[in-house]
Amino acid sequence: MAAAARALDISERTLHRRLADEHTTFRAIVNEVRETLAVELLAEGLTVETVARHLGYADAAAFTHAYRRWRGKPPGRSIDRAAY
Repeated sequence: MAAAARALDISERTLHRRLADEHTTFRAIVNEVRETLAVELLAEGLTVETVARHLGYADAAAFTHAYRRWRGKPPGRSIDRAAY
């Protein structure tokens, strides 16, 4: 969040308040972006391990857990290449 606030040339507190005004959080936005990127990268044929690494997860298991939370199923069974 600190880097994002610096990039926007505002304080972290101001960023927090503005996100709250929009009824969201920095963590929620990060998760949305990660989910979108995960779906795209998996559709391109990257492995679960590679996608996990690209998105900053400690390991594939942590990524798989997050993916299940987002999509309700593990990443290996979720790829819909026709959507891209």
